[in-house]
Amino acid sequence: MEAHYILDSLSCSKSNFFADIMDPQLPMEKVSFGLNSTEENNKINVVLVATGSFNPPTFMHLRLFELARDALQSEGYHVIAAYMSPVNDAYKKAGLISGEHRLQMCSLACETSDFVMVDQWESFGIPGFWNRDHVRTICSNYGVVCIRREGQDIKKIVSEDEILNENKGNIKVTDDLVPNQISSTKVRECISRGLSIKYLTADGVVDYIREKGLYLN
Repeated sequence: MEAHYILDSLSCSKSNFFADIMDPQLPMEKVSFGLNSTEENNKINVVLVATGSFNPPTFMHLRLFELARDALQSEGYHVIAAYMSPVNDAYKKAGLISGEHRLQMCSLACETSDFVMVDQWESFGIPGFWNRDHVRTICSNYGVVCIRREGQDIKKIVSEDEILNENKGNIKVTDDLVPNQISSTKVRECISRGLSIKYLTADGVVDYIREKGLYLN
């Protein structure tokens, strides 16, 4: 199992994220370094990045960012921004609609967020792209926030994987006090059956899906 996908995980990049791996075209309008105080300046800045199909984006996707931010800030980190990074069309996952639609829906989904934005560039175009060296780099140089899913044994998953186990100190695990089972798959199923998806995702996403006639087949 690849670290980037453990239980709907988000990678967290510390300190020099913008200088090291940030595409210059990434949106910056929601980036916030907080108050200019000694306490804030002593905190490690973190940027959250979540890749995935977002086909379509749901409220659960947005909750992941909130849960990860809460978990990290409770440990003294300062989350300055977060990015949704939809997989490339070349991934060719069954039922994956065009990146144009998914990017637009992600933008609509995070309109009301004060720190989540959309990254329009994603190199995850080929299954298995994140080889073991990539996983080691993500886990050792940056880190992973895992949102626990019901029925999953995270300790077992981590202990049975060499790279995850050796970098377990960089893997933050958090629970959702108000868990939900919203998934893109279930949203698509509701649409195909002619059922309402209101309150499963943002109203802007609901309207966009209806206007474009997405997921009907």
